[in-house]
Amino acid sequence: MLGREFELPTTQGRVLAFSLGTRNSFVVLPLALSLPASYELAVVAVVFQSLVELIGMAVFLWWVPRWLFPKNA
Repeated sequence: MLGREFELPTTQGRVLAFSLGTRNSFVVLPLALSLPASYELAVVAVVFQSLVELIGMAVFLWWVPRWLFPKNA
């Protein structure tokens, strides 16, 4: 909606979609892996979140150019 509201070109709309649609859990992954053994549930949660984000980015790479911001729009 923001890309269309500000009449952004296709490439800038894609950049906006990717920057708003993803988080970077890979930044906290090393911190979570360095936690003591008593925090194993937190480590599992961060690793699972990172995997979900990675799969989501693969889907996003397919979905955004085809449906959200097609080249000829």
